[in-house]
Parts: sequence; structure tokens; C-alpha cells
Amino acid sequence: MQWFKKLIFLRRNRAPIRSWFGALLRPLHREKCVSDRRYAGILMDPSQPVFLEETDLAPADVLFCVGGEDNPIHGLISYGSSGDYVHAAVYIGAGRVVEAIQEGVVESSLAEVIARYAYVAVGRCPGVNANGVPGLAAKVVEFCQRHAMAKTPYNGKGALKSPALELRELQYQRKHYRGSTHAPRNKPKDALFCSELVIEAFIYGGYIPEGQMDSAGYSPSALAEDAIFNLEGFMGRPEMAEYILKHDYFLTGGLSYQ
Repeated sequence: MQWFKKLIFLRRNRAPIRSWFGALLRPLHREKCVSDRRYAGILMDPSQPVFLEETDLAPADVLFCVGGEDNPIHGLISYGSSGDYVHAAVYIGAGRVVEAIQEGVVESSLAEVIARYAYVAVGRCPGVNANGVPGLAAKVVEFCQRHAMAKTPYNGKGALKSPALELRELQYQRKHYRGSTHAPRNKPKDALFCSELVIEAFIYGGYIPEGQMDSAGYSPSALAEDAIFNLEGFMGRPEMAEYILKHDYFLTGGLSYQ
């Protein structure tokens, strides 16, 4: 898809906004910067990037997947959600992953998921630690497997709406006071998109309190920015190390100039 690389206006711009026209083109990016969800290198970890093996993963680890720059679908997701992570999934152990894709919630191989993307950032919830939430990892895995067995449908409309819901929430917080939120709509989830599945799994596990997060308003990038998961390392091709060091959210804070 070389033609997509020519559509500069549909590719995510990671640079800070310096004009009203830039703010008009990238309203979600602007709100993220204003609300301090985006930083310029403040989160840099000099020990990274570390490339992980399957044996380094633990059940309930979350995979944040970065799309290829020549993939138009990944590019549109990245542009629309103002972030490089275009997919999120949950590792359930034994080389298996549960994810919400167009076919619905399914169980896939870890190798298959990694092969689809430029690279994968692996996040781990501190609640799975020995002094964290009892049984959290087991409950997260149980939730994901149950939805995979039920073949829960993919929430395509929800995925399209999530960046708009995130923008509305950030604007609401800025106009009122930092940390205030709309009351989330606690409707039964009869369909799930990728990051919605992850959030609902950790609500079920007891780490995220009921009513604290509206899972419908979180894209994969928004979920990574919410500081629920700590970076463990990366999976994919080692030659991506330089790109990761320059551009990955966990290492740059979401702003870069290259």
C-alpha cells in the first residue's frame, strides 16, 4: 500500500501543535497535551527497549500493538485515535492471546498477533503482583476466555466512536476541573472492541473499580496513556529498536519530532 504513504494528512503527526490550524487538524492530540496526558520525553526509561521472549510474559499481560506505516487501516486508526497503538489484546498464557477483532472475541496465538504488527509493547498491571489484588490474573484470563468461547461480537461502532468520547471527556475535564469525569454508562456489554475488552476484564478482576472508567471511551492508545499498566518490554523485530526509542509512547511520552 505505497499510495497510503503519500496521504500525509491521514498520518499521525507526533510533533507538538504550534498553530491554530494544527489544533484544528489534531483536536484530540491538542487536548491530550493540554491535559498532561502527553509529555516530551519525560517518561524516558534508559533501560529500554528490552525485547522479550514468550517466557517473559505472564497471564493478564496486555499487548499494545503498533501498526505498520504502510497499512491504511492501521494508519486511519492511528490518525483517528491520535496514537500509535492500533490494537490491544490480553495474554492468557501458554502462547495464547484473547483479542477482539472484526470476527469477534477470539483466541489467537501470540506469534500470530506479533506478526501482524510493526512491534508490540507489553504492559503489566501492578495489581497482579503478590501484594496486589488476589486472583486478579486468573479472573482476567477467565473473563477473556469466557468471551472467546461465547464468540462475543465485535463492537465496530463503539471502536469508531471511542476517540470522540475521549475528546469529549478531556474537554469536559478541562472546562470543569482536572480529574472530574462524566458518569460512565454501565450498560451490559453485548459487544466489545479491543481496548474495551481489556478494561472490562480488569473491572471484572477487581482492579478497576466499577464506574471509574467508561470502557467505551478508550482506544488502545488512550488506555496506554492512563498509566494502569507498567511497561515490561517489547516484542517483534529487534531492528525496530531505534524507531521504538524515538517514537514509542512509553519511552517518549507521546511527543517526538522525527
